[in-house]
Amino acid sequence: MSESIDTSSDAIAGLPQSGAKRTLLKTAILALSLILCSVSVTMAVVSSLKQDYPHASTMQLQGFVNIPVIGDIVATLIGGYLAARVGKKNICLAGTLLCFLGGFLPMFIPDLTLKTAIRVLCGFGVGLIQPLAASLIIDCFKGHEADTMMGVQSAMVGLGATIFSSAIAGIMTVNWRYFYCVYFIALLVAILVWLFIPNSVNEIGRIHKSSKDTSQPKRKMPFSAYFGMILQIVFATAYGYYTVNLSLAAEETKTITAVQAATVITVVSVASFLGGLVFGYAKRFLGMHIGIVAIALQAVAFVLWANTGSLALWYVAAVLLGLGFCWFMPYVNFLVNEHTDATLSAQATSYAFFGNSIGAFLPSYVFAGIGAVTGITSTQKSFNEAAILMVVCIVMIVVFNKTNHTKEVAAAK
Repeated sequence: MSESIDTSSDAIAGLPQSGAKRTLLKTAILALSLILCSVSVTMAVVSSLKQDYPHASTMQLQGFVNIPVIGDIVATLIGGYLAARVGKKNICLAGTLLCFLGGFLPMFIPDLTLKTAIRVLCGFGVGLIQPLAASLIIDCFKGHEADTMMGVQSAMVGLGATIFSSAIAGIMTVNWRYFYCVYFIALLVAILVWLFIPNSVNEIGRIHKSSKDTSQPKRKMPFSAYFGMILQIVFATAYGYYTVNLSLAAEETKTITAVQAATVITVVSVASFLGGLVFGYAKRFLGMHIGIVAIALQAVAFVLWANTGSLALWYVAAVLLGLGFCWFMPYVNFLVNEHTDATLSAQATSYAFFGNSIGAFLPSYVFAGIGAVTGITSTQKSFNEAAILMVVCIVMIVVFNKTNHTKEVAAAK
């Protein structure tokens, strides 16, 4: 009888365990996270796009940021399947190269619709990388080392967003139309992956067919993975209001300029980076309650943005949002992988990021739908809607924790 066998343990044992090679392996894996925000940080140029495309609708301009998420959604959906057949290192290489091509080539395209369409390649590349940036840490590292790496991984997402947004802000002071050059960062990450992640990583979580019979049962995907996916849909929809509406809200209120809006985005990124560095310590103190705390911080940030005309409070909200975001994402990674192994980790993490991708695609349409019903079309006031969605996430986690606790008590009897 043909059965599937997992060779992950041999591949993991063959990884460098100390010295420079171990450090370079960590560096290459963490570098993947630098480009995870490479699509969303381009929100800073949405108001500048309006200069070249004055007749484009708000939804068309927002589409420059959120349409590429279609590629992200598709890639995340099939990423786990591809990783089991193509290999995790090969998927990482493909993802980084697609991110570079889809991000850089639109600079040479004059038509807004075609620019946006090509950027779908960038979103597809990011979608391939997203689950592996976290699951490779869970696969390759254990115990305290894994906790530390996961916190640093979250910080690297913030660092990447800081690098991208700072570079974009700098380029915008000269000529915003050259911002596409920031995607050379993705090409550099591809080189790091190629050089420093061993080819044996392709065997981690890879299932091979064998004619040898085995009595080892196939592991089932834990319920927490499905819950994490649903939670991410709601969370990413709320967070996406920041992604698509911040620059437009700045222009609407005249509180800050487009360049200052890019600076606010940089503050979010810096806060996310610094918060990620202390995630391990915060998790030891708060445990898995850190998810609720993270969401609450972001809810407060959205309320501030929606109801203030103070530039100082815009920056305060940026700090809260960045800190909350960098604590929430590793929380979800731990949540969905609580009962997985190397054969399930990529798929479980894919579920979470698939939910995130779905949610990231929805904000413009949720905003438009609510506006059609309520008549609220202010991009600034829309942040109140995001705050409400964050509260919904908190309620979901409380109910999930309560249900889990009840099941554990019943199982112990």
